[in-house]
Amino acid sequence: MGSNRKHAPSPAASPKTVARRTGAVTQKPSRYGRRRACVLASVYLLMGLHVAHWKITGKTLAPLELNEVMVTLELGIVTAGFLFMSVAFLSAAIFGRFFCSWGCHILALEDLCAWLLGRLRIRPRPIRSRLLLLVPPGAMSYMFLWPQVSRLLAGRAPPELRLLTDQDGWASFVTADFWRNLPDPYIALLTFAICGFAIVYVLGSRSFCRYACPYGVLFGLADRIAPGRIVAKKTCLQCGHCTAVCQSQVRVHEEIARFGNIVDPACLKDLDCISACPNEVLGFGFTRPSLGRSFRGKRRRSVRFEYTLAEEILMALTFVATMLVFRGLYGVVPFLMTLGLGGIAAVLAVLGTRMVRQPAVRLVPFQLKLDGKTTRAGMVFLTAAFGGSVLFAHSAFIRYHEHFGDRALAAAMRHGSGPGVASEATLRAEALGHLQARERWGLFRPLDLDLKLASVLLAGESPALAEPYLLRVLERRPGDVRSSDAHFAMAELLAKTGDFVGAVRQYELGLEIRPDSPAALYNLGTILAATGRPDEAVAKLRAALVHAPADAQVHNNLGFLLARQGDTAGAERHFRLAITHQPAFADPRFNLGRLLLEQGREEEALRHLRRAAQQDPRYAQYLGAIGPGSDMRQ
Repeated sequence: MGSNRKHAPSPAASPKTVARRTGAVTQKPSRYGRRRACVLASVYLLMGLHVAHWKITGKTLAPLELNEVMVTLELGIVTAGFLFMSVAFLSAAIFGRFFCSWGCHILALEDLCAWLLGRLRIRPRPIRSRLLLLVPPGAMSYMFLWPQVSRLLAGRAPPELRLLTDQDGWASFVTADFWRNLPDPYIALLTFAICGFAIVYVLGSRSFCRYACPYGVLFGLADRIAPGRIVAKKTCLQCGHCTAVCQSQVRVHEEIARFGNIVDPACLKDLDCISACPNEVLGFGFTRPSLGRSFRGKRRRSVRFEYTLAEEILMALTFVATMLVFRGLYGVVPFLMTLGLGGIAAVLAVLGTRMVRQPAVRLVPFQLKLDGKTTRAGMVFLTAAFGGSVLFAHSAFIRYHEHFGDRALAAAMRHGSGPGVASEATLRAEALGHLQARERWGLFRPLDLDLKLASVLLAGESPALAEPYLLRVLERRPGDVRSSDAHFAMAELLAKTGDFVGAVRQYELGLEIRPDSPAALYNLGTILAATGRPDEAVAKLRAALVHAPADAQVHNNLGFLLARQGDTAGAERHFRLAITHQPAFADPRFNLGRLLLEQGREEEALRHLRRAAQQDPRYAQYLGAIGPGSDMRQ
C-alpha cells in the first residue's frame, strides 16, 4: 500500500482507468501537440501580418473567410475565401480533417483555454446532449443549402461564376475594403471569448467544434471519403492510452480493434494518439475510406446522454430564443458567435432548473448547491443568471424594434400603392418610432442606427433634423466605407436646402472613399448639370454607367446633356439604350422623339412620341404643338 510504483494498465483497462493511473490527460503535450501549437501560432502570426499589410499598403488579399463561400454560391463572385475553403475541403477529402486541428484559429483558442484551465486545476467535463449535436448540421444547412433550395423554389437560375474588383463592388482577390465581411475588432474579441473560452468552460474541451461549427460538418463529410486515416500497423493490445488522450472524444482503441483504423469523422488528426501509444501500433496511412463502415459489424458502444427529454426541450427552446434575439443584434453580433452563445445559454438554463429541483448541483470547480442548500458560489451563479435574464429581456426588446423598424423602412423604400398598402409617410413614421426606441433604450448606438435615422428624417417634412446624425457618423468613422453613405446623405440634405456647392463637395468626399457608387455619380452629375457645368456632368454620368450600364435613368440624362452639347449621335444612342433597358420609361422615348424631329425623321419621331404619350399622360399635350424647330424639353 505504501509503494510509489505506478501500476501498469492491464489490456482490459478502460480509458478512464488509464487516465487516472497514468495521468495521460494531464501529461505534457506530445511531440505532435507541440508542433501543432507552433503551426497554430503561425496562423495567428499570418493573420496579424495580413492586417498589417493592408494597413501599410492600403490594399491586400481579400480576407480568407470561409463564410465568403456564401457570396460565391449566391452571387457567383469567386472569392479568396471560396478558394481557400475549396482547398481545405479537398485536403480533407484526401488526408482527413487535418485542417481543423492544424489550421483552425477557433480550435487553437479552445485548446489554449483548456490548457489555461488545466493550469488552474480546472478540468471542465464534456457534456453529452442529443439536441446540441443537431446544431452544426442545422447551421450548415441554413448557411449553404437553404439559399440554394429557395433559389430553386423561386425558379431563379444559378449565378454565373465571375471575378470582380473593388470597382465592381466586391473584389474577388485584391481589395482595399479588407474589413468588408469582418466584425469590428471588439466584436471579434468577444466572439473569440465566447467561442474559444466560455464555451469550453461550460460545455467542455472542443465543444464549439462538436456542438456549433457548421464548417466541421462539411469537413466531416469530406473525411468520410478520405483514404488518409489513423491506422494500426500491427496488433493492438487495447491498453486505451490512445482514447485517454484523444481530445475529440473518439473511442480510438475500439475502432482500431473493430476496423483496423479510425472511421469516426470526429477524428481531427491531432496525432496525439500516435504519440501516446506505448507499443507504436498507430500511424498515419492510406486505406479504404470509412464511408458507411462505422455502422457495420458489432453494434457501436451506446452513448449515454445526460439530459432528460424535458431538459432537452428546455435547451432547444433556450437555443432558439437566443438565436432569434442575439443574432445580428445592434447590427454587429455575428452568426458563429450566436451559435456559441446559444449552446452556453442552453446548458446554463438546465443548470438553473436543477438548482431548484435537485439537492446537489456542481459547475466545475464550484459546488453550487449541496444537501439542498445553496452555497456562496450558488448565490453568485443565481445572481449572474438573473443579470443574464435581464440582459436577455432588454436585448429582446431592442431586437423587436430592430426587426419591425427595418421592415417598415424597407417597405417605405420599395413603396407601392393598392388596397391594404400603408402610405409611404405612414411607413416612415412607423420606422422612425422603432428607430427612436432603439436610440433611447439601446446600450450603445451602432453606425447603422444613425444612418437609418438620417435616411428617414431626410425624406420627412424636416430634413434638417438628419444633420446631427450624419455629423455623428462622420466624426466617429472618418474615411470608413460606411461614412461614404453619410457624405452622400449630407450632400442630399445640402442640395435640398439650395447649397449646391456644399452638396458637390460632400459627393466628392464620399466618392473618394467609394468611387464605384453609381447613384452618387448620377446625383453629382445632375447637380453639376443644374449649376452650369455640363462637361463635368457628362463625365460623372459616363462614370456612373461604368458601374451601372443598364441604368435607364442615367442613359436618359446623359443623352439629354449630349443633345444640349450638339452630340446628336451620342444622344440618340443613349436614348435608345435607355428604352432597351426599360421599355416602359416614357422620358427617353419623348426625348428621342424630339431629337428625331429636329433631324427631320418625322415618321419614327411621331411613333416614339405617341408611345411616350400612352405611357405618361404628361406628354400627350405636346403632340399637337411639336415641330422640327422646337427646343428639346425633358
